[in-house]
Amino acid sequence: MYFFNNNQNSTSSSSSSSSAIQVINANNNQGEYKTVVKNGSYVTSAARGIAVTTEDGLNAQSFEQAINELSKKFFSTKKYIFQEGQYLSATTLNDWLDRYSSSNKLGLNPVNNGKTDNSRNPEYLQSIEENDFMTEGSGSNLNLAGMTIGIAMNRTDSYTKTTGGTTYTQSISKAEMVAQGKTIASKVLARLRANKKIGNNVPILIVMYQNASSSSLVGGVPYAYYMSKSGSKISAWHNLDYQNLIFPEQSTTTGSVGSQDNTNFVNFEDDIEGFFPTISSATAQAHYEDKTLTGMKITVNTSFYSVSEIKAFSTYISEVGPKYFTKDIPITISVYASNQLLAVLSRSSGSNFKVTYLYSY
Repeated sequence: MYFFNNNQNSTSSSSSSSSAIQVINANNNQGEYKTVVKNGSYVTSAARGIAVTTEDGLNAQSFEQAINELSKKFFSTKKYIFQEGQYLSATTLNDWLDRYSSSNKLGLNPVNNGKTDNSRNPEYLQSIEENDFMTEGSGSNLNLAGMTIGIAMNRTDSYTKTTGGTTYTQSISKAEMVAQGKTIASKVLARLRANKKIGNNVPILIVMYQNASSSSLVGGVPYAYYMSKSGSKISAWHNLDYQNLIFPEQSTTTGSVGSQDNTNFVNFEDDIEGFFPTISSATAQAHYEDKTLTGMKITVNTSFYSVSEIKAFSTYISEVGPKYFTKDIPITISVYASNQLLAVLSRSSGSNFKVTYLYSY
């Protein structure tokens, strides 16, 4: 999962003439994309959120964030305008996500072999996400200048032997998932290139994503990407070493990924519990890239909720936090009282904590 400091964006807009299409500018300091508004409404994708089975919130959010952040490596936020996918319809995606069969030869999941044990053909592909990157043309036109396709793959596949029966889980090895993903990605790229509205020369970034299990407390991670500048052939994939961890960990090995960060978090937790003994729990979700910590989201639950207590506690956290967490990583700390979010402390890389209070007036 990815965590970034998201202060409020600018609401300035630019429009070419009195056209129904507007480009809304995000705050440049945030490094976010401009987005498209048509007839006064944000342009959404008709195919957004379509999946083989219901995607849990953690995976869905991590999937979208992973696609967005990797896209920035190839499609500059200063040059391109973001638009939710408009080229893959809901019907198309439903066909692609289905199993291959005599009635649906577009299905990217394998044919149902009729088995009800571990010899069954699992559904490897969970969902496909399309993001479009536009540039402004003449008049009020926006031109497709790039595209990112996220392909979410399963490591486990749940199924029932009879309608409404017991749910079983079939494991999928990492090697099998990767191999199936490569085959699926090749077919997806070829189909996109065959679409005359997309064509042969629009850069297409393909991001492969591994779903976390339904019992995981964190979302999945992207594991590879390929940038197709033209054509429908995929040559060498760029592999990613991303990992999400939950702190405090029950057991860590010295020198393993996150071991020192886990120790730092436990010391931080002990410190704030000493200041306010009524803390009921504190957990952290940490994101690693190439075994380096790149972001952390901390949740603190307390049993007190007076304004003065929350303010004093939040101030204390902002002062002691830098003792335990180096300034080169973005961190968000959410403070809850009786299940109500009352304060958020956030900082981007290299900055100090900023506190936002959420009280009813």
